[in-house]
Amino acid sequence: MKYIRRPEGESKISAVFWRFIEPFSQYATTLQAMEKLVVLGICAWNAVLLPTDKRQKLMDEVMQNVLGQAGEESRGDLNYILTSLLKRKEQFFADDRRDIVSYRLEDIDANYHLSMVSTLLDVPRE
Repeated sequence: MKYIRRPEGESKISAVFWRFIEPFSQYATTLQAMEKLVVLGICAWNAVLLPTDKRQKLMDEVMQNVLGQAGEESRGDLNYILTSLLKRKEQFFADDRRDIVSYRLEDIDANYHLSMVSTLLDVPRE
C-alpha cells in the first residue's frame, strides 16, 4: 500500500469525521463507547459511498455483527444510530467522497485523539 500525504488545503478526514459523529458523541462517555461510535460512523460513512445494493448488504452485516455482541435488545438503538448517520452523511457531508480505510483512537489526558487514513478527495470511484 502506498501512502500519500494529504494535499495542502484539503481538510483532515478526522476533523470532518468528528463533526459527522458529533450529535452522538455526548453519549459515548467511555473509550469503549467512543470506539463503538467511531466504528459505526465509519461503516455509515463508507456505506453511503457504495451503490445502494452493496450499501444495504454492508448495513445488514454491521447490524448482525453488532447485535451478536450487544444483544437483540439493542436493535432499535443501533438501527436509529445507523440510519441517522447515513442520513447525516448524505445531507451534510455528501461532497466528501473519501473512503475511510483505517483509524486509531486514543484517550489522551481525558480527551480523545482520532487519527484516520482515507482515500484522496479527487480519486474517482469505480
